[in-house]
Amino acid sequence: MPAASPPAVEPPPPVRLPDDADAEDRWLFVEKAKDGARGGWGTGSFDQQKNKLDIHTRDVRQFVIDVSRIRIDWQRLVVLSIDGKNSELRRRDFSLLHFRLDDHGQWVVVEP
Repeated sequence: MPAASPPAVEPPPPVRLPDDADAEDRWLFVEKAKDGARGGWGTGSFDQQKNKLDIHTRDVRQFVIDVSRIRIDWQRLVVLSIDGKNSELRRRDFSLLHFRLDDHGQWVVVEP
């Protein structure tokens, strides 16, 4: 009797931001874990005095932040720190910023 072939695996659908009221304060959402990882996680904090976003990830390939949920002062320099690497975050015409880890290990913004 021939062995049955495994079922086709489809990629998971993109993660939508939750609409429930419990997620109002949440602004960081993991979209995709690294291949082979059991899961990934991300944490984020915002220091309003320093105008700095501080994000830490583990086994994450892609995440999104919703800047409309953060009290960023766009008139000042906005520092974005992802996994200890600092850069400047500039205002965009959209509030959902998707970040993807490129082949060189750098986080890049995925333009819509």
